[in-house]
Amino acid sequence: MSKDVEYYAFRQDLYFYDLVSSFSVSLCGCPAIFDTQIPFFLSPQQNLSFPGQFTSAKHMNPYSLRRLAELEQIDKGAHIAWCCIMLANTAYESVRRFHDGSPEFEFFRHIRNASSHLNVFQFNHREPAHPAMWRTAVIDDRLKGEDNPLFGQQCFGSFLGVADLLDLLMDIERKIIIQLQQ
Repeated sequence: MSKDVEYYAFRQDLYFYDLVSSFSVSLCGCPAIFDTQIPFFLSPQQNLSFPGQFTSAKHMNPYSLRRLAELEQIDKGAHIAWCCIMLANTAYESVRRFHDGSPEFEFFRHIRNASSHLNVFQFNHREPAHPAMWRTAVIDDRLKGEDNPLFGQQCFGSFLGVADLLDLLMDIERKIIIQLQQ
């Protein structure tokens, strides 16, 4: 298997496979909107339709999105960060019941919280309350609230990148597998 498709390291029968696959599709579609050298969506007449259950179908016009990107009214880096935010939030909520108090799960919880606060680390006066680390990344639990150096800082695009999030999810999924085997 190619290193380019490491997201297949997620087991289909566990928690993150569908989330990571959808995330990957979105990121792989970025060039169609953000790279003007790619000859997709050149016609304003091309629409994509998405049905509703309770409302009429909604139509999206990729050409319009591409124009917004050309006018710098939407940004590839911001798109990627928002995709990370959605993935981190949903992934954490889908497995929060497995939170074992470990530094890795605490780290994941803080990443999820930053995601829920528009990609910005926010700590109340008691947080971070417990050791939070993953691999070599540390969220210092000795410095609380606004005294924490991460307070007010961006999570995705600054502190973590796409590859970090995917590896964090792989590590969390491995922890869950071990918990389930005990």
